[in-house]
Amino acid sequence: MPTVSFQQSQNGYSSTQDTIIREKSPNSDYRSLDRVNVDGSDSSGKVIQGLLYFGDLFGDGPGQIPVGATITSATLTINVTDNTGDAFSLNRMLLDWHHAPSWTWNAYGNGIQTDGVEAVAAPDLTRPAGIASGLGELDVTTSLQAWSGGAANHGWLLSMSGGNGWEFDSSEGGFAPQLNVTYTLPSAQLVIGESGGDTVVTEGGAGDSVTVALGSAPTANVTVAIAGTSDIDATPTLLTFTPTDWNVARTVTVSAIDDTLVEGQETSPLSFTASSADSAYQGKSATVNVVVHDNDALPPPTTSPTVVAVHDTTLYKAGDPSGYGCSDPSGLAYVPGLDRIFIADSEHEEKPFYSPTNVFTIRTDGTQAGSASLTSFCKEPTGFAYDNDNGYLYITDDDADRLFWVDPAAPGTKVGEINVRAFGITDAEDPAYDPDTGHMFMLDGVTDRMFELTTSGQLVAVVNLPSAVTEPEAMAYDPYADLFYFAGGATSGKIFTVDGNGDLVSTLTLLNDAEYRSDSGHKPKIKGLTLAPSSDPNDGHHMNLYAADYGADQVADGRLFEIDMGITWPIA
Repeated sequence: MPTVSFQQSQNGYSSTQDTIIREKSPNSDYRSLDRVNVDGSDSSGKVIQGLLYFGDLFGDGPGQIPVGATITSATLTINVTDNTGDAFSLNRMLLDWHHAPSWTWNAYGNGIQTDGVEAVAAPDLTRPAGIASGLGELDVTTSLQAWSGGAANHGWLLSMSGGNGWEFDSSEGGFAPQLNVTYTLPSAQLVIGESGGDTVVTEGGAGDSVTVALGSAPTANVTVAIAGTSDIDATPTLLTFTPTDWNVARTVTVSAIDDTLVEGQETSPLSFTASSADSAYQGKSATVNVVVHDNDALPPPTTSPTVVAVHDTTLYKAGDPSGYGCSDPSGLAYVPGLDRIFIADSEHEEKPFYSPTNVFTIRTDGTQAGSASLTSFCKEPTGFAYDNDNGYLYITDDDADRLFWVDPAAPGTKVGEINVRAFGITDAEDPAYDPDTGHMFMLDGVTDRMFELTTSGQLVAVVNLPSAVTEPEAMAYDPYADLFYFAGGATSGKIFTVDGNGDLVSTLTLLNDAEYRSDSGHKPKIKGLTLAPSSDPNDGHHMNLYAADYGADQVADGRLFEIDMGITWPIA
């Protein structure tokens, strides 16, 4: 069975990252240290946690573990310079810490938590008797098997509860940590490699490529037929592997078919089918889901945007012990499966309301359907987004610097959370979900930037918003047209339309007309936006833009506008 070894600066490998985070010095970054310390209680009674990551483990390159391989054993060899007799653990990290700009204790609020969100709750390895000085080996087979099986590789958290701390050479030290992995190749399968983990093409623009190899040596030639769809092409469309070159990866170029249809972003399957006299390979198949970006523009609006309904959110009193109703609406999201619009109220726990109820649900006609409390984990919800793929409702909290998620059928129970402070987000405002990429967008209301994250907490991109969009607090995303809608209290009732490149497309000022001002004469303060079906049941597949007017701070004067944008969209 083949064995591969990964060690910094050996055989061209350079993807090890390691550091420590210290409770005693919570804002210090130790990534350049020549050692990694682990301690449950140092000389000052504070905790030191270690982080270790090996990147570029899987692929079809020299020295990598082939995708689809079965891990039989994996050993981490370290040079221990200060031993311990106390127990310690290795937990797989779930946060993408190695791409984060700051590696500090405070970047994670209070160090790393083994809570199933920041790191796995159950350790992959526990050493009850500690470790001796010198070269020591740790069995990390469980971790490598998980990563080979598709779990995201973000390395390990090394932690302990005892006060007899220990340390070992880091990747900058005398003996860099060494990972040795033994594996077996799967029998008779097509091994498909995607650059960057996905395949994305654009009509009339950039293409992408995938690699194809076999998982084991065949007894006869294997021909692989490659088929696209009406949306994608592949070149070549036929590959042949022999018993001597079966493991030599071939490159297939993928491109989008440039049509004139307005389709928005979509996913199209690229299929691979094998034929061979070797019965083990005959009929074997694989599929790659290709993300296709459309370059065709939506038709112009059929009418000018108009306000078709205005609702007083303070009338949503059911389930609110304060009797004030939804006073300061601060976030909106439409959940198709429930056919409900969720409204966040960020101030309802504060005076004069002092109410635990900070979520209200309504029908698109503006009538209340229910209410709930998030206060067991989120006291200041500032925005909502619904993920159509996993069925979770995502919630931002600008006080806690967190992105939470819940089952919308039971919103009072937290399912998970991400600490967004590590990405540089200082004011966590409204999120939005992209069903084509599976990514989450999030606003920073202080820096006027939009962050794109995976739902597992990996930073993808940061976009500076146009200068007109200041202190953004509300966002809705239309994946059909790849357009964003932004608003905020600082810009009153203006709603900005921005394209996927971050360029301003238009500004809607309709809500600043005199007829839509509050009873006190003030312009609306829009802090929530969402696309949802029209309240008119005869509109068919017609989507309108709903906008939440926060009104005056901690005053019961909230409103909800329904705006017909003059464009027909398919229902989400």
